[in-house]
Amino acid sequence: MNQDPQTARISLVQMRMDAVLPPAIDRMPTFFEQARDLGSDLVVFPEYILGTNITPNDDVAQRFFDLARRHGINAVVGCVEVHGGNARCTSAWVVNRTGVLVGRYLKSHPAAGPPPHFWPPLPGHDAEARGVLGSQFKVFHLDMGPIGILQCYDGYFPEAFGCTSYMGAEIILWINGRDGIIEDPYCITAATCYGCIVGGVITAGHNTGFAGPGCVAPVGDYTDPPEEMRLYPRIKEPGDACVTAEINLSELRWKRKHLRTMHQRRPDMYGLLTQDVKMWQNYPDIPWDHPECVELTNKAQL
Repeated sequence: MNQDPQTARISLVQMRMDAVLPPAIDRMPTFFEQARDLGSDLVVFPEYILGTNITPNDDVAQRFFDLARRHGINAVVGCVEVHGGNARCTSAWVVNRTGVLVGRYLKSHPAAGPPPHFWPPLPGHDAEARGVLGSQFKVFHLDMGPIGILQCYDGYFPEAFGCTSYMGAEIILWINGRDGIIEDPYCITAATCYGCIVGGVITAGHNTGFAGPGCVAPVGDYTDPPEEMRLYPRIKEPGDACVTAEINLSELRWKRKHLRTMHQRRPDMYGLLTQDVKMWQNYPDIPWDHPECVELTNKAQL
């Protein structure tokens, strides 16, 4: 356990979901051991990774809680959780060092719809939109500091990062269950504009890493130098891997105290952000790719 309240060590785990691989829970002990050996306060796993249609009472959940307890590390993990009756939700669980589930964040913006727009939620692409969605952003106060969580598509909405930081989250964890990359621009913009550390993890992609200029230093055998406008440190290749960094919370809090984008905000000008803007109406001559869009505009949950 970190004895210095001015710093926090975090391990981000990039971890695949693949039927040909052993279950994720069987591969997790290695990463808990790596995190413990590096003195991490928190280990973070991707979205969905723990399982589908599970509850905290299931064996896979109890095994995860036990891993956190035995290694003495706070942990975050994603799953699809049973939510009363037959409902489901995309859930991120927060577990403390004693293996106790202390809270959860429900995904608020569903991944629903076929490419290239990944919208609207047509049959076959609508599971999350028909599940239970989160209705509020959250902050979890762990012994290492206050954290927030966003899940996959949540992170494409800058308002989600902003609101979570404004609520007091100094570290925002963006957990993803998809291919592609953890996009540097989203993370760096959020860290810069909202005065927070962003840690992004992914399953089938790569670029798991940290954003937070001046407040993040790699831990362990990471030797690559920082790159302009890239996450640092980061995992450059796909596949199961872990990257650990030390967060200078003292430096971060000093920056948050003096954050220009906080002191010079103009909330009197931002009213449109909370209004039902219909930007698509500016393009009446462009046909919808899917006629169903007409009935599904601004409708996150079905």
